[in-house]
Amino acid sequence: MLSKFLLASAATVVALSGLATAQTNITDKDCASASEYSRCNRDVADKWSSCIRGCNGNGNCVVDCGCNSHQQYINCMAESCWNQVYSCKYQLFVQQYFAVCPSAKEPIPFWPAPDNAPNRCSCDLGKVTQTTLSSRNQQIKCMRDVTDKVTGDIGNIPDLSNLNNGLDIANRASDCACCGASASISASWDVCPHTEPTLAGADMWGVFFPSDLPNLYTSLPNWAWSSCDSTLQDTKCKDLGFTDTDKFYKPGDFPNNGTSTLYEVGGTVTAPPSGTVLTWSQASSTYTVTATGYDRKAVASQSEYRATATGTDEAFATQTADSGARAVRNGGLGAVVAGVFAVVML
Repeated sequence: MLSKFLLASAATVVALSGLATAQTNITDKDCASASEYSRCNRDVADKWSSCIRGCNGNGNCVVDCGCNSHQQYINCMAESCWNQVYSCKYQLFVQQYFAVCPSAKEPIPFWPAPDNAPNRCSCDLGKVTQTTLSSRNQQIKCMRDVTDKVTGDIGNIPDLSNLNNGLDIANRASDCACCGASASISASWDVCPHTEPTLAGADMWGVFFPSDLPNLYTSLPNWAWSSCDSTLQDTKCKDLGFTDTDKFYKPGDFPNNGTSTLYEVGGTVTAPPSGTVLTWSQASSTYTVTATGYDRKAVASQSEYRATATGTDEAFATQTADSGARAVRNGGLGAVVAGVFAVVML
């Protein structure tokens, strides 16, 4: 899975090294325990930089450093900034984690934010990212079905002159490409219709392109997203296995763009959403994190509520009166996500 990073250049190392302070976009003063969060962040950043220096330019090593450091930053959040885990900046950080770490997998703590969570992002960035990830997987399966059909034809037709011609194969591959791209891009308009599409994640589809198959774009040298109007007009994407989205907009048929920035709504998280102790795993690592900077009585009450709830994630955090929206500046962590896209595709 990581073989594509073997040829990573010095520029890759520099770019990923620059992400070592990415999580500090969440200001420590906003955290439940500012001093602990600041200390934890500094420790992760120092270890990340040291890890990258020890890679001596090896691309796989650099990616491994990034994966581990993103996981450690998530631990910092769970430990001392749990009151911000439903915020736009944390949700963008998890989006970034999936972008730079090929081994990243769900579940991820506090992501996506539950419906109606306090201090949640105005756009459900987790749902947009999940749609992109599932569309990528469905696109891989779609292409494999094309490959299997071609292989079956070769094995079952004595006279290969009767084999489906190259144009038919290319058309079927184009269907897969257009449906996958449309499902991912459309999610930003469908899930967050009032948000500026690029802030909602409309550009993510290019990052999460199949990595364990030959690049579909080079397999279809004349393919381009802008050419998908006619393909999507005549293609039923759901019949091809794209089931996690309801909308498959064509390049020339998108609704009007939203204009809103990202901001938090819904009040304040007053107790660690995961309770006092969180255990989670990624790849071969399992982490146990203890939350700090909270009122233990509030946590005990929260845990009791969780134990008697109906099992929905919404029970994992309490909510106070709406404190108003706090806009997130354009750029910031979102710009870091966009900046790493080219690095991931090396």
